[in-house]
Amino acid sequence: MARTKEFDREEALDRAMQVFWDKGYEATSLSELLEAMGIARQSLYDTFGDKHALFLEALDRYETHRVDQLRSCLETAPSVTRAFRDIFESIVDESESEKRRGCMGVSAVVELAPHDRELAKSIAARQRGLEAIFFRALEQSRERGELAPSKDTRALARFLVGALQGLRVAATADPKSAALRDIARISLQALE
Repeated sequence: MARTKEFDREEALDRAMQVFWDKGYEATSLSELLEAMGIARQSLYDTFGDKHALFLEALDRYETHRVDQLRSCLETAPSVTRAFRDIFESIVDESESEKRRGCMGVSAVVELAPHDRELAKSIAARQRGLEAIFFRALEQSRERGELAPSKDTRALARFLVGALQGLRVAATADPKSAALRDIARISLQALE
């Protein structure tokens, strides 16, 4: 008779995500994951597959949460300009430890995408998804007259995705830098 799993799958996944986010993929050992998740090796394999599959699922969970936060900000802010200002300034205003921790997605791209086709494909799809969310918000803003009709909203959406990722990298590398506020300010000027 098969044993019933004695752990909460979602909680274990959240714990794995935290370890991967803190340490990255390569620096995270299987024993660290098992300890953090509170499960046995066989349970990891039976439930999640191998370390790589667990990482991809944890990254997907992280990215889904992050995109949901960005979407919510865009939907609830009084204007698209205000939403993007809030998004960029939220990074600038993070604590030093939050900035140093960085973005799990950006860290994964830097660490693994050059030699992990599956991860690169997944991250590229996520970036296109975020670009689509930004594009729709910008299009709606233009329709309401908040954004100049001459703005190329597709290019602007792509720029804002890249600027946001660049800001996250700069904040991780030098969290005390005054340049962070300048990066945010100049990026937001693209909306004017």
